Parts: sequence; C-alpha cells; structure tokens
Amino acid sequence: MTPTLLESELFGHLKGSYSGAISTKQGLFEIANNGTLFLDEISNINLEIQSKLLRVLETRKLRRVGDTAERNINIRLISASNQDLLKMVDDRDFRKDLYYRLDVIPIHLPPLRERKEDIMKLATLFLNSTKKQSEVRAAYFSPEVIDALEGYYWPGNIRELKNVIERVAILCDAEIIEAKHLPKEIKEKHKESSEHDFPTSWEEFKKYKQHVKNEVVNQVEEQFLMDALQRAGGNVSKAAKLIGMQRTNLHSLLKKYKINVRRSREG
Repeated sequence: MTPTLLESELFGHLKGSYSGAISTKQGLFEIANNGTLFLDEISNINLEIQSKLLRVLETRKLRRVGDTAERNINIRLISASNQDLLKMVDDRDFRKDLYYRLDVIPIHLPPLRERKEDIMKLATLFLNSTKKQSEVRAAYFSPEVIDALEGYYWPGNIRELKNVIERVAILCDAEIIEAKHLPKEIKEKHKESSEHDFPTSWEEFKKYKQHVKNEVVNQVEEQFLMDALQRAGGNVSKAAKLIGMQRTNLHSLLKKYKINVRRSREG
C-alpha cells in the first residue's frame, strides 16, 4: 500500500484529493473515535506515516488527506508487531519518539514455539472451528501428528497453525488426521527430530508412550465434553446428567480444558 493510500485509510481523505479519491471518506481514526483502534503489524508503517501518526497521538487531532481543517479524536490505540521495534529504532527504521509514545503498557507474547503446551489446545480449537464451518470428517489427531505439531518451530506462529489445521482437516478423508496429511515442511522437520529424539532405552520409551497416550486421551476427553455440552444446549447440569457424571466433576473438567459455558443456562 502506498503512503498516500495508507494515510487515507488511517486519517481519511477529501473527494479529489488524489487520483482515485472519488468521494470523501472517513479514516479508521475517525471511525474509532471514542472507542478502541487496533493497528496490527505497526512495524510495516513507513517513516513518513510514522511521523503523521505520532502527531495525531500527541495532539489528538487529525487532518484528512487534502483537507486543511483539523478534527478532534479520542481513542485508545492498541498496536502489535511481530518485529523487534527497539532493534528497528536502532536501525533507524522506526521512530524512537513514536516507539516510546506507543510503549505505555507493553505486553510480550512469546512465539508459539516457546508455548508448546498451547499448541494442541489451539489445534483442537481450530479443528472444531473448521468442522463447524465445513463438512469434514477429521475429528482427532494421531499420536505422530501430535508429536509433529508440538515439535515444529512455527515461524508463522498462530496464524500458520490455524492455516495448517484448516488445510489438513479438509484434505483428511478419515476421522483421524495422520502424518501423511501434514505439509511437507512439518513432516520433514518431524522426521529429522525423530531420528535424534526417539527413545533409545526401555525406560525412555515408557515415558514417551505415556506422554503420547496422555495427549490423545486429553484430546478425546475434551471433544467428548464439548459434544456433551452441545447436546445439552450449553446447560451444564443437563450435560452432566446425559453423560452420568456429577455436576461438580464436570465443572472441574470444563475448567481444566478452559471450556466456556453460558452460566445463565446451567439451571
């Protein structure tokens, strides 16, 4: 996107202010006035727009492209970046004053490869979401697939995981997703790591087997609970009765898997 188009998207423009501006348009800042605006990948904004963004944040006023009048704005800005902004400041690719203007309440989210315990929870979530949107048979992951997903380094983080799960779910023609359904790069990485990490003693193998078994059981258990809730229309008491479980025990399992329920319908 050119600087002019990006400026127009953020701050708006007047009709005829540039080629293609066939009508006056509000920008995202005006639309989000008295609310919250989220700017993703803020590291991709060039220095020219960074300067104008800083001015808007400092003065709480903006000018549409081609306009001379200023408009007051009042927003809460949330921004995100997959780049190290401090390094970009050192490299002079990001304005230092803008960085410190944005760095009020920083939240660092580690990459997915550093949160291996979240990989299968997210993968299951994405699989269930895909099942709701498309007619797919896939319902579970094989132990080998679980190992491959947890061992992959995910350079594209959660977005890459979501795309991979959607793809394999659609390509899979059975209930269990097998390694053959995975993208080539994940299979190759898993093969390399397996050659180095595969158990070499009986004790190591027993631990490995238990780990895989636990992952599969947890996956099936979570799906079982979600299906029970769905059959009960989100009513926890009814779901517990359907599956023959104490309501308190069901609550504990729902908490374990962080499954949200509509408390107003617990009855």
